[in-house]
Amino acid sequence: MNLAGMLQEELERTGAASVRDLVKVVRAAGGSGVSRAAIERLLASDPRFVAEGDPGKARWALDTEAGAADGRDERASVPPSGAATRAEVDGMELRDWQAAALAAWSTTCRGVVEAVTGTGKTRLAMAAIRSVIDAGGRALVLVPTLELQEQWARELRSLLPGVAVGRLGGGQADDLFAKQVVVSTPHSAAAVPVDLPPDTIGLLVADEAHRYGAPTWGAALSEVFGMRLALTATYERADEGVAEVLAPYFGEIVYRYRYDRAVADGTIAPFRIALAGVALGERETDAHTAADVRVRQLHRELVHGLKMPREPRALFAAVAAVVAEGEGGGRDGRQVRACREYLVRVRERREVAASAAGKLVVCREVAAALVDRRTLVFTDTVAQADDAVAALRAGGLHAETVHGGLTDDKRRIRLAQFRNGSIPALVAPRVLDEGVDVPDADVALVLAAFRTRRHLIQRLGRVLRLKPDGREAQLILVHAVGTAEDPDRGGHGGFLDEVRGVASSIDGLDLEADPGALTGWLDTEDRPLPGGVRSTAR
Repeated sequence: MNLAGMLQEELERTGAASVRDLVKVVRAAGGSGVSRAAIERLLASDPRFVAEGDPGKARWALDTEAGAADGRDERASVPPSGAATRAEVDGMELRDWQAAALAAWSTTCRGVVEAVTGTGKTRLAMAAIRSVIDAGGRALVLVPTLELQEQWARELRSLLPGVAVGRLGGGQADDLFAKQVVVSTPHSAAAVPVDLPPDTIGLLVADEAHRYGAPTWGAALSEVFGMRLALTATYERADEGVAEVLAPYFGEIVYRYRYDRAVADGTIAPFRIALAGVALGERETDAHTAADVRVRQLHRELVHGLKMPREPRALFAAVAAVVAEGEGGGRDGRQVRACREYLVRVRERREVAASAAGKLVVCREVAAALVDRRTLVFTDTVAQADDAVAALRAGGLHAETVHGGLTDDKRRIRLAQFRNGSIPALVAPRVLDEGVDVPDADVALVLAAFRTRRHLIQRLGRVLRLKPDGREAQLILVHAVGTAEDPDRGGHGGFLDEVRGVASSIDGLDLEADPGALTGWLDTEDRPLPGGVRSTAR
């Protein structure tokens, strides 16, 4: 039941009640995130409710004379709290999971929806936005990039015809007095605080919400908005941003939609995964071993000698804090030096694995098998992206880079060419992970995946949109054998645990033993595959 319905039911039961009493009822029913101000605004804006008595001691009751000829006001079905009615949900053509997520969020009109990339979080948010607009409210949508700002504004105008949509940032300076919905970057919303017209309910939607845990971005999360909806594929951060910034503002995760349900529902394409291992060269092995030995030495010194946390995430957070504070903060010089070197050596070890030359050999060898597939290649650096493009071209595949060093126009042109098929492969470092409207792709070839579940979820999501012919999406994780990337040493463990049992197969390919195994994997739909393959699906 939405907020307006809860208030109506209580007033039908009691006849009249103070705002204080109504707040208690709402919170007892699970609406702990609903503020007194939001309830007061709703009571004042909805003609079903009338105030009795002195303004300072008013009690609220139902207006029995308000309504249409059939005994109810036509506005009574409009949910001022932001919860969409069934008719509105049907009108937006929401999937079942979107309708369920919207209903879960509508209980308090605050919360986080975590759903797999490509399943339609945007449309869910637009249903919430429309119900708020229909109730006379306003909505602010925060997006991390100008590309997403343009995409959101375009889709809002398409799905919500007649709604005045504006933008803040990117040379635009609209506000919620002139527009019903404003799409803004966090920097702009923090620099130019977005206010609501007097006595107007407001909804804040945060796309890619996990990113707003950073202090500079978190400044855009205004307390003016009583209703708050966070959208993300991966509600996690390496720091304390979720606990310290996001959870106090948005509240709890109210709905999760993960791979198992999305595949079963037919919301995303079925997919399979190849774990393609390449060996380090002699010099790479020496460099990796030297960095690894030193990392282990420093780890012992930090944990046992300096009594820092043993758990990896907690240790990294503590090390980063020591380095940020430095010796000027009263830290022991030995500890600061050890922490600084630890970060340097960990980065050095990771970079050796991420940039292994054998990964470029894979690009060249597999290029011919990718000619008829729209492919995204993810790298660690711009330099590696340039090298991967050269390797793909040498193998006969036309490829281009997309990275932050390109002009906006050139980047848009290349994305458009990828969309229309004139460029079959795009190679990019982290710029395509989030915040960019990437055209649908068939294959994701990951040369550097980092160690976080979030990066891989984002990258797999780039190929999961349903294919017109129903074919599978393909994710290839190329890893350096014997390093932290190697699944046999725990690499990508959190991600693989999530997709195991959902992916149609997870196949381990030993490219050292069988250099053609990956081409065979791409070209066949029959499993098990020929020599050089060991299935890790279980």
